[in-house]
Amino acid sequence: METIPEEFKIVVADDSPIYRKLVEDTLAHEQYAVVSAKNGREAIALIAAHQPAVVITDWEMPDTTGLQLCEQIRRENNFYTYTILLTGNTEKNHIIEGLAAGADDYLTKPFDPGELLARVAVGRRIAELHRQIQAKNRLLEELALTDPLTGLPNRRALEEWATRELKSAARHSFAFWVVMADLDRFKSVNDTYGHDAGDLVLKKFAEVLRANTRSSNICARVGGEEFILVLSHIGKED
Repeated sequence: METIPEEFKIVVADDSPIYRKLVEDTLAHEQYAVVSAKNGREAIALIAAHQPAVVITDWEMPDTTGLQLCEQIRRENNFYTYTILLTGNTEKNHIIEGLAAGADDYLTKPFDPGELLARVAVGRRIAELHRQIQAKNRLLEELALTDPLTGLPNRRALEEWATRELKSAARHSFAFWVVMADLDRFKSVNDTYGHDAGDLVLKKFAEVLRANTRSSNICARVGGEEFILVLSHIGKED
């Protein structure tokens, strides 16, 4: 399967080679990375492989219809794809059915090239907005699970990790070791050298913990100078 460059990606699905060529030629005027499918089955594979921002699909195809393709995109994909249905039917009930199935827009055949480009531009704006929102949500989730001073997982992250891993431990019967670490006389560091020095001590200690914690385990800051390490798949001799 060909690799689409990291540009704005579009999948075109149409069993008519003439209409595929017309759409491809129209989109060639813009900086779009286009890949085409001659049926719904090929389109599904291309969408999974390339996660396009826009899909332009014919309604009538021999194996999977454009309607079914829209439904599958909305049901199975964990990324947003703006979907445009190409149809020769202009009846309102037909259009409503397509939009209800998950299409974002529709275009009647024969289409006007300028109108196609304008509708794709709308799809591009909406798809980019969705991706920006997803990126910000991922960042917010990461920040919510991270101690801002040390960069270690925080108490919430530890609890979520423990909930998930304890179920696995019970299912596969392996042991957990929980290590609680507390910095002795840490208050005297703050009192003597100031809070900036105390913060530096916490950061350095966090670096030591991080460097000595396997990726399958976790170390977290749960309080002022309190840390917890959870170790799995090791014996007492380790």
